[in-house]
Amino acid sequence: MKVNPVTMIGFRLTTTLEPASVTEHPKLRSEEMIIQQLQKGKTFTHQEKAIVQFILENQARVADKTAKELATLTLTSPATINRLCKKLGFASYHEFQLQYVSEHAQCKKNEWTKLDVKASNIALSTTVEGLYQETVRYTQEMIKKDSLNRIINRLVHSKRVDFYASDVNYTRAHGLCLKLSSLGINTQVFNTYNDFYIDTLEGNDSVAVIISHTGKNPVMISAATELRRKNIYTIAITGNVNRNLDLLCNESLYIYTGTYELTSLQYGVSVDYLLDVLFTCLVARKRKNIFDFE
Repeated sequence: MKVNPVTMIGFRLTTTLEPASVTEHPKLRSEEMIIQQLQKGKTFTHQEKAIVQFILENQARVADKTAKELATLTLTSPATINRLCKKLGFASYHEFQLQYVSEHAQCKKNEWTKLDVKASNIALSTTVEGLYQETVRYTQEMIKKDSLNRIINRLVHSKRVDFYASDVNYTRAHGLCLKLSSLGINTQVFNTYNDFYIDTLEGNDSVAVIISHTGKNPVMISAATELRRKNIYTIAITGNVNRNLDLLCNESLYIYTGTYELTSLQYGVSVDYLLDVLFTCLVARKRKNIFDFE
């Protein structure tokens, strides 16, 4: 099939897309939140039900517990906990916990960030402040230290960094491109993949950052597939519920969306924060002299 040209000439999608070789996920994650899945669960074993009951009754305590600690508290075993996590669609307890922390934060009642339609305008400005702080805090908590280190190391040593994004994400990525250009980084942004351009890239010299809120955008999925075929190092900035894009990329940074009436605001803040993290880390790593601000 063909895609009409957008920002550059020569754009087209092939009809023989095949996913890159990735680790198979146990099953597709449900769009339901974890707590909803646990409450509805009808196929749990006796031991799994003990774990589920503990989680439902002690939701705040699970966030900082290891699989071994949770097993001790529920009189089960880490293996049983991992089986439950796989039944819920996660590869491991660590992955389950990452998503659980995000969802628990979203569901927690926080009067500071609750939208009150009867509030004054100045009070609503305080609500926005709370939403900003909450979004940044939970986005930062989802960043994996080792993954971020690998991402920054790769970006620092790459000759060029390309961004793939659509709609409002395209504008956000374009803004970061302008900042990166000030650091002498060769960069540009696309809203689909250009196979003629990709053919000119060297795998070891290029990095592609692909942004998708849902992780299901078919154009971004296709771009990631083709880039991996060319051995281009790919970084996803995406949600962590649907893992289609996540699994195709070498590394991922996760977007926090929230569940409030202003979820679109929180999503945008989360993406901007992650892009600013990348820029700030690159500024620090590329500055030869910490007192040289030029």
